[in-house]
Order: sequence, then C-alpha cells, then structure tokens
Amino acid sequence: MRPLLLILLLAGLCACASGGGGNADEIAPQTVDSSNWPAPLGSVELARDDRADAAALLDLALSLFDPGIPEDPATHSKLGVFPEIRKAEAGYLPVLMREVLINSNAWGVVRVLPEPEDSAELLLTGTIVHSDGLRLVLDVEVVDASGRLWLMQRYHDETVASDYPATEDPYADLYRAVANDLLQLRRELSERDLVDIRRVARLRYAQSLSPEAFGGYLNESEGQYTLLRYPAPGDPMMARVERIRNQEYLFVDNIDEQYAELKEQMRPTYDLWRQYGREQALYREEYRQRVAERDRQGRRGSFAAMSQAYSQYRSSKIQEQDLRELAGGFDNEVAPTIMQASDRVFRLDGTLDAQYAEWRSILRQIFALETGL
Repeated sequence: MRPLLLILLLAGLCACASGGGGNADEIAPQTVDSSNWPAPLGSVELARDDRADAAALLDLALSLFDPGIPEDPATHSKLGVFPEIRKAEAGYLPVLMREVLINSNAWGVVRVLPEPEDSAELLLTGTIVHSDGLRLVLDVEVVDASGRLWLMQRYHDETVASDYPATEDPYADLYRAVANDLLQLRRELSERDLVDIRRVARLRYAQSLSPEAFGGYLNESEGQYTLLRYPAPGDPMMARVERIRNQEYLFVDNIDEQYAELKEQMRPTYDLWRQYGREQALYREEYRQRVAERDRQGRRGSFAAMSQAYSQYRSSKIQEQDLRELAGGFDNEVAPTIMQASDRVFRLDGTLDAQYAEWRSILRQIFALETGL
C-alpha cells in the first residue's frame, strides 16, 4: 500500500476509534434505514411434524436468494455491502434454511434450485435486506404451484455474544421461525387442497414441455391455477413427463451436493467474518451514540487508537480476502456435471445455473423427439 494512502486510511480509522467530534455519517459511514424492520426474534424452537400423512408432504424448492445489492456502486461502502460476499450469502443462506426445513419433518423433498421454478409444488424465494454479524434481515415469499401466496414476510434476527464462536448458525432462530410459520400454514389446508397443489404442479410442468398436449387441464386467471381435470392413471404421455421430471431432479440433487460442499468450505471463514462484523457494528453504534452525546473521551490521533484501528482493519481485510476466494464457488465455474438420458451421456460445463438451464433444454428436446410434439 502506498505510504500516503496508508496515512490517510489510518487517519480516518483513528478518527472513528478515538471518539472525536464531527459528522457521524462522514466518520462512520455505514448507515442503514431500519425503520421498517420488525422486532428481532428471540429464541425459537423448531416445530416438527412426525405424524404427517404422505399426502401432506409437499415438495419444497428454495431458489438462490436475491443478494439485495444496491444498483449504485457508490452506496456499497456506505451500506457495508461487499458484493462478492453478498452473492455468496445468497447461495449460502438457502442451504442453511433447507437443512432446518428438512429437520422439521414436515415436507417431502426439499431442494435448492439455481433459479425459481414456477412448477414447484411449493417455492420459497428470499431477498437479503441486511446481513452482517450482528443482524440478518430477510424478506421471504412462499407461493405454491396453484399461485396461492402462503407467506410474504420480513424476518429480523440479532445475534448475542454467546453466538460466537458458533456451534450452530448464529441466525438459526430466523430459519426456524420461517419453518414454523410454513408448517402452521400447511396445517390450515385440507388434504384435498394439498393433493390439488401436487396435481397442479405436475400439470404446469407438463405444460412447460408441451402446451398443446396439456392445455385443457388447467384454468389460469391472473396467476391463479385451478384444476379442470387430471390425466387418467397410466396415461403414457404423463408417464413420459414424470420420467423427464425425475431426470431433472437428478441434476438438482447433484447441485444440492455441490452447494452443501461449498457451504462446509465457507463456514469457518464466514463465521469469523461475521464475528468481526458484529464487533464492528456494535462499535459503530456506540460511536454514533458518543457523538450524539458530545462525549469527547480520549485524545484524537493517539498512537494507541491508530494501532488498534489499523490492527482491526488488517484482520478484517485478511478474512475478507479468504472469504472472497471461497465465495467464488457459488458464482463462478464449478465442477462439470456428467448426466445420462435416453442412453446418451452429456457433459455440462459452466456455472451451476448455466448447467441447470442447459440440462433443462436438453430434456425438453428429448421429450419433443420422443413424442413428436
């Protein structure tokens, strides 16, 4: 680092550390509008459903979250947003939520998808509103295949000092709260409602393969789908649809394994990064309070303040660099995937979402060739 730049950096950090006067936003620029955040969650126990009937076990898909990165790059540092890390969180957090949903024993197969799937029996999407080691704010939306909105809610959780070092994810209470809300909503539906959702999901997927062959089974009005009729048992066209869909699920299961591996690789460094982020967030809040109260304790520019500020900065940059390298796995090139369909072997390359799109395109071509549609 150039000497002049280092001096300017230390001067800015020192001003924060020493509690000097001035404009708080200029000295400690990370400011977040929290006026529309709900109260943070307390301790949440996971509700389980160990007696659910098979008909009630809807499959649940989670797509990668929207990272919530502001469009204007100039605001990133002001809001404390690191785009590469936030993109990694958009893949990391759904994997954690998936594990909690599986543990609730309330659903069929729970999968993480590279992109939203309209024909999923139940689809959960999320947007990261705020994320650091102190607070996580997440907008969650859940909709079923019929277009019924189950949930549209903002969740807010805060950590305490005992959450670090983490034995479980510091925001596990938030994931458990989402899982509990979904279980309660599912219990409010009848068995007939749940069966119809599963049937609508299958037919929406069938329509995506062949609108002509399956156009008369559903009625769609303003995004809401109702079942008009259902193919007879043993219908050969529907059997082909199920086979194609199962091959698509094989690829998604492969993606799940890669996401789980990436999560395990990221977790140690990510937890350290969040622990540091919590300490810095608390420090900034204390600093703003001192400025507001005109508390001018300590001497600006002291060697101790400069040393402490630079030590914290250096530690955070080392962790940030490590995390950036690990985070790349969620957004960059990953291992090629080898898949088989119709006695042919396909090699898929590129990012996971690119592989997913390519595999779906291949399966639709196979379906068209087999059916002549």
